[in-house]
Amino acid sequence: MPKFFEAPYYTNEELSQMDEKDIVYPFSDEDMVYDSVKRQYVPTEKLLLKHGIDITKRFGTTFLNTPKNPIDELNYISDQIYTFIDKCSGSNIDTLKWIIAKGVKLGMSPYRFRLLFKEILWKQALYYATNDDATKYSSLDFENTKYLNKNAQYNEDRNIDPKVKTNLMDLGLIWEGSYDYLFYCFMSKNNW
Repeated sequence: MPKFFEAPYYTNEELSQMDEKDIVYPFSDEDMVYDSVKRQYVPTEKLLLKHGIDITKRFGTTFLNTPKNPIDELNYISDQIYTFIDKCSGSNIDTLKWIIAKGVKLGMSPYRFRLLFKEILWKQALYYATNDDATKYSSLDFENTKYLNKNAQYNEDRNIDPKVKTNLMDLGLIWEGSYDYLFYCFMSKNNW
C-alpha cells in the first residue's frame, strides 16, 4: 500500500512565530485540514464559525430529522470547489491539486495563496448555507418554473458563488490553458 503524505499541523500561534520559509506545504491548521487521501483542503467548523456560519444548526438534520454529520458537509463544500476547478480548467486535476497544496502562483507567496484559498472555502460555505444547492435536486428551474436540459443545468454552475468564481480566476485555477507540462516533474514527488 502506498504511503500517503502526512501534512504537518501548525497552531495559529506557531504560524505567527515561524518564518514563511520554514513552513512545510501543504499543512493543516485550525482553519483548514489537508486531506492526504483526496489531496485537498477541507474547511473546519472553527473557520466557518469565525465567519458566522454555524454548520451544525444549518445542516443539523435531514428531512427525516436524522442528524447529519457536519464533517460530510465540510467535505462536500471542499468537493464543490475542487470539482468546479476541474471542470473549468484545461489542466489535469492532479496538477491543480498540487498547485493548491503548494500554493504556487507567480508573484505570490505560498502563505498568501493559502489564505486566499481559505477565503474561497468559507465564502463558498456561506453561499452553500444560504442558497439551495441546485445539484442536489431535479432539473426543475425554480426561478423560471420550467424544466432544464441536463447539460444546461450542469453548465450553469448555480451551486458556486459568483464571487468565488472570480477569486478562483484571480488565482489562476480556472484557466483554459494547461499547467500539466510545467509542473509534471514536481507532481511526481510524494511530498504533497
